[in-house]
Amino acid sequence: MQVFKLFMKILKKNIFTSMIYVIVFVAISIPMSRSAASDSNFKDTPMTIAVFDEDDTPESKALVEFIGRKHKLKELENDKDKIMQALYFETVDYVLIINDGYSEKLAGDASDGMFSTYHIHDSYATVMVSQLLDSYVSSVRAYTAGGMDISSAQESAAEAVLTEAEVTVVRSKGTEDFSESTSAHFRYMTYILISVIINALCPVLLKLGKKEFRFRTNCSCMKPITYSVAVFAGSTLFIALLWIALMVVSVIQNGGMFKGYAWFAVLNSFIYTLVCTSIALLICAFEPSDTVVNLMTQIIGLGSSFLCGVFIPQSMLGDGVLAAAKFMPTYWYVKVVEMLSGSEVFDGKRLAAYLLIECGFAAALLLIALVVNRMKYTSTAIRLPKLAPETQE
Repeated sequence: MQVFKLFMKILKKNIFTSMIYVIVFVAISIPMSRSAASDSNFKDTPMTIAVFDEDDTPESKALVEFIGRKHKLKELENDKDKIMQALYFETVDYVLIINDGYSEKLAGDASDGMFSTYHIHDSYATVMVSQLLDSYVSSVRAYTAGGMDISSAQESAAEAVLTEAEVTVVRSKGTEDFSESTSAHFRYMTYILISVIINALCPVLLKLGKKEFRFRTNCSCMKPITYSVAVFAGSTLFIALLWIALMVVSVIQNGGMFKGYAWFAVLNSFIYTLVCTSIALLICAFEPSDTVVNLMTQIIGLGSSFLCGVFIPQSMLGDGVLAAAKFMPTYWYVKVVEMLSGSEVFDGKRLAAYLLIECGFAAALLLIALVVNRMKYTSTAIRLPKLAPETQE
C-alpha cells in the first residue's frame, strides 16, 4: 500500500503536463470531428450576386433571370468604389457585368469579352459561378446548333443546367455505425495515447526503479511480489482511467453508445493502449533522463503519426514510407480505422490479422523490456563487492 501511495504521489507531480495533451486533444478534436461530419456531403450554397446588364437585350435579360433562379440577386450602384466597398464588407459575394455585345457573341463561337467580374478572392464559390456561366453558354449554343430558336434554347439550357441529380452515397459493410467524427477521433487518439503514457508513466517508473530505492526496498520486510503488484496496480489504474476518459469523449462525439462494427474500433484502441504501455516499459528499461524521455515522446509520437497515416492519409503516402511504416504498430492501428471508415473494403479476417499483429507488437516489446531489465539487474549483482569469508583461528 505504501508503494502504491508513493506511485500516485509521483504520478500527481507529472500528470499536469500530460493532461495538457488530453485537454488540447479534446478541444481540437471535437470541432474537427463535427466539421468532418458536416462536410461529408457537398451542399451548393446560394451566393449574393450583383448583375449589371450593359447589353440590355432579351438574351442578356434571360441570363439575369437564369442567375436569379440559382443565386440571390442584389441591386447595387454601378460605381467601382461602391462595388469594391460592397465586396469588402461582404454585402455581395460576386459582381457580374454582362458586356455590350453579349447577344452577338452568344450566337457565334467567341467567348472572350462576354463578361467582366469583380470578387475579393478566389474560392470554390466563385469558381462554381464561372462554371455555371460556361455551362449555360455552352448549352445554349448546343441547342441552337440543333435547330432551336434562341428563346427556346435559353429555356432548355436553363432547365438542363439547373437540374440536380439525386445522389445516393453507398457505404461499405462495417461502416454504417462508424461516423466521420468517430473515425477522426480514433485516428488522432494514437498520438495522445502514446504521448501521455510515455510522458506520465515513464518518470514514475524511473524514480521507483532507481537503484537506491530498489536496494532499500529489497532490504526491507516488503516482499518483491508485493512491490511488483503495487507498481502494476498503479500503472493499470492510470492507463485504464486514461483509456476510459478518451472512450467517454468518443461516445459524446458519436452522439451515443457505439453500435455494431464500431466496437472493433474500441477493441483496437484498447490493444494499442497496451502497445503504448509496452513502449513505455521498454524506454524505462534503459533508464533515460527526463530530458531524453520528453525527446522520445516527441520522436515516437510525431514520427509514427506522420509515417503511419494518422495526420496524413495512408493513400497519400509513398510506397517506401508505407513499407517502413509496416514495422510500426501505429500503421496496423490506422489500417483498422481505415477499414471501419470505408477507406478499405471490410474484411473480418484481415481485421483480425491487423489486431493480432498489434498484439504481437505489444508482446514483443514487453518481452524485450523484461529481458533488458533482467540483464541490467544481473549485471548489477555481478558488480556488487563480495565480502571475504571470515577465517577461524
